[in-house]
Amino acid sequence: GGGFGLGLGFGLIPTAVIQVTNLSSAVTSELMRTLFSFLGEIEELRLYPPDNTPLAFSSKVCYIKFRDPSSVGVAQHLTNTVFIDRALIVVPCAEVMQPTRTVVMCNTTFDHRENTVLGKRPCLISFGS
Repeated sequence: GGGFGLGLGFGLIPTAVIQVTNLSSAVTSELMRTLFSFLGEIEELRLYPPDNTPLAFSSKVCYIKFRDPSSVGVAQHLTNTVFIDRALIVVPCAEVMQPTRTVVMCNTTFDHRENTVLGKRPCLISFGS
């Protein structure tokens, strides 16, 4: 018997990174920083597509790395909070530690290169140098 061990790893290796999806196209990284800095000190914030993207996107995705992993649990409570015109979805991201940088593996419905939703696909986001 036994299940599939869903969510295994979040308890064992605390992640300090969250992925925020279902963001309004009007959202800026400054707005995200303001909203989430109430929950803990932000070490790094990445918004895709970036603020200066000339193309119009229907939605954005944001990755936030907190200094303290305990902020992730708090941040998850913001799921379903309506921000601008739609409800946020906040999920923890599994981190893979490397000597020089942190690589974050997330499954997102957002594609960084095209303005289309292509279904679940893994995306690799690098933090640091």
